[in-house]
Amino acid sequence: MGKVLVVYYSLTGNTKMIAETIVEAINSDVLELKPVKELDAESGMRYFWGGFQATMKKKPKLEEFDINPLGYNLIILGTPVWAWTFSPPIRSFLKKYDLTKKNIALWVCAQGDGIKAMDRFKDALKDANIIGEVRFQEPKQNTPENAKERAVVWANEIIQKINN
Repeated sequence: MGKVLVVYYSLTGNTKMIAETIVEAINSDVLELKPVKELDAESGMRYFWGGFQATMKKKPKLEEFDINPLGYNLIILGTPVWAWTFSPPIRSFLKKYDLTKKNIALWVCAQGDGIKAMDRFKDALKDANIIGEVRFQEPKQNTPENAKERAVVWANEIIQKINN
């Protein structure tokens, strides 16, 4: 199968919970994206500033990391939904790395259904080989065990697709 990397950004822990579940289920490498200047997860202003950044397609500077995502056969990307799109740190990652023809799987964590955000996420990766997608609705709040179970099943389906 080759090497698998889970790349994600999480502000409030929903996306992190799914990422950790996937990493454990498929024994992959993991990269948590961290902006140099992070929003305050406890502040009510996070919705305003996060939504503004997402709407304006901002690309915040990320903390350095020593993983080369292009050296992986499969990249599984996860993001929270901000203003009906993927998060600015994920936008920064996509700007830095050309994922054309790479095998990619996507997940989003949203308060709503996440459909618009997933469409925008896929559109940003239109030149990649998207082999799977899944949406979670507030997984930490809405039966976390069910969300984890769905994440494990989905991740294993993705691995099966790559192996066939």
